[in-house]
Amino acid sequence: MSVKIGRPKTVSDEEILRIARRCFIEQGASLSAAGIASLVGVSHTTLFNRFGSKRGIILAALAPPDASGWIGTLENGPDQRSIRDQLVDLGIVMSAYFEELQLRLNALQGAGIAPEEAFKDRPEASGPAAAFRALTSWLEQARNEGRLGLVDTSVLATTILTAFQNRAFAATVCCEAVTPDAGDVYVTQFFNLIWKGIAP
Repeated sequence: MSVKIGRPKTVSDEEILRIARRCFIEQGASLSAAGIASLVGVSHTTLFNRFGSKRGIILAALAPPDASGWIGTLENGPDQRSIRDQLVDLGIVMSAYFEELQLRLNALQGAGIAPEEAFKDRPEASGPAAAFRALTSWLEQARNEGRLGLVDTSVLATTILTAFQNRAFAATVCCEAVTPDAGDVYVTQFFNLIWKGIAP
């Protein structure tokens, strides 16, 4: 009687990077490639075959998070809901993006790697730069529809994005645990604070 040997289990690059990213953020870059391989369930040779070196794994795992989904939402323009509600919903997503971005920056710094090595896009093509352009355009459309006051949309977009980026940085500096609920509350309170100044 013949015995069928199943194909070896394959692990996608995305799954490897997801686990490696979590490890680097939680434990620092001192974790060995063999340790990552053990957690993933592959050999360290497999890791090196796919990413070249431990440094290659770090760079791939800690590259900027993908912002295309929520930037695409901004590019679609405001929908029929209230602008304030939409800003809160968008803000929650943007705030989470900057929190994740800050965690990756911290881990890169801990590994002694300059962010520009992992963040290969030109500054003007980066996620934050694309977000600024898309948010400014979204705010302009809302203003032109009479759903925002006569505000300088460039200044407002800068204020919004800076508020979320600075919160992520401050949470790290102050050793504050960043939880989704805390982020949601911050975003809501932020827009409560500025709404009177930007309302139509």
